[in-house]
Amino acid sequence: MTRPPSSPFPSPAESHGRMSPITHGGTLPWVQLRNAVFHPAIFRKMIGRTSPTAKNGDLVAVYDRDAKRFGSGLLSTQSQIGLRMLTYDDSPIDESFLPHRLAAAAKLRTELNLPNPATNAYRVVHAEGDALPGLIIDRFGDYAVVELFNFPMYRRLETIKTSLQEILGVKEVLARADERVQDSEGFIMSSCSPTGATTKRSADRKSTVITENNLRFQIDLTHGHKTGFFCDQRENRLLLTQFTQGGGADVLDLCSYTGGFAIYAATLGKAHHVTCVDLDEDAIALAQRNANLNKIPRSTFETAHSDIFPYLRQTLINARKFDVIVLDPPKLIPTKDDFFEGRGKYFDMNKLALSCIKPGGTFVTCSCSGLFPPEEFFAMLRGAARFANRRVQILRSTGPGPDHPVMTDCPESAYLKCLWCRVW
Repeated sequence: MTRPPSSPFPSPAESHGRMSPITHGGTLPWVQLRNAVFHPAIFRKMIGRTSPTAKNGDLVAVYDRDAKRFGSGLLSTQSQIGLRMLTYDDSPIDESFLPHRLAAAAKLRTELNLPNPATNAYRVVHAEGDALPGLIIDRFGDYAVVELFNFPMYRRLETIKTSLQEILGVKEVLARADERVQDSEGFIMSSCSPTGATTKRSADRKSTVITENNLRFQIDLTHGHKTGFFCDQRENRLLLTQFTQGGGADVLDLCSYTGGFAIYAATLGKAHHVTCVDLDEDAIALAQRNANLNKIPRSTFETAHSDIFPYLRQTLINARKFDVIVLDPPKLIPTKDDFFEGRGKYFDMNKLALSCIKPGGTFVTCSCSGLFPPEEFFAMLRGAARFANRRVQILRSTGPGPDHPVMTDCPESAYLKCLWCRVW
């Protein structure tokens, strides 16, 4: 279901400016840019003219202001991002681009040995990183979950589903989209649950159990956050186990969601005790089920349904210190307008967490905000450490695994940042 367009692009007779007239002989509709940039996201204000036949979601030929063919893209007439670029040359393109690029993305994962006997959950398509802007696909065993971020991909959803079943051989393909995305892009997905926790449960709610590095996790496919599980932290969860062995570590997993870091620490990492803290009651309940799936004793695994700010303040009052703290909050900077407020939240979280670590302890601090550059993340941590009167030694900086590739023309898609620190 689509919403009516709010405001159209300029017609061919409008907004000529200094743009040269184009001669277009192809079958695709066309658009002409005021300013052509080599980035997959072209904002509406950069589009000068569109052909009268161009419709929302169309595959279009793209010309620069000098009337030279710039490439091809997907048109969005309601979104602030008016064009998602697919090519940057004059090579022919048609609707077969979608199944071809899905197949190429799946082939890359096969070359990365995904899936394998120890792991059957991984990212199949990483949006711009796989030249499919606005499309995220994660595989969870017999299921694939599609997360949509724009109308053109929503319009091609049935092609996506059919192609995935053929390419991956999955039993079912589920589709989700954040409500804010649906509002800004102009579509309504009445047949699926939005991403994120919700009190409304669909009648066909689905879950499954996946394996990751031989550990087991139950996933809520229809009501969990994003696609239901964060495959991007797979390598980092495994890396954590190197910091929890041998000393009977007491581990605190903040913003734990369904307990990924804590499960690894308690099993492969042989931690003495782990505590999961999250404000989402359903996530905490699922974390306990995951602990049960992996046969972790109740004496080792503890959960706390709480906002992390009062939890950490109470921890300070109780003078409790942890050997290892993992801080992996949700995206706090979703748009440029949220930058300063989000940075402040990161600062406050990190400042409190640093105060709760034993001298010589390990701090793993993460950000999944693509609009929070690594240098800003580092500067935030430096300020938080000074305010908490702690010295922080950075041992390592990591991101997601290779199933989350990044194209050089879209560096912000390297969104996940993890700093591994020793705290004194």
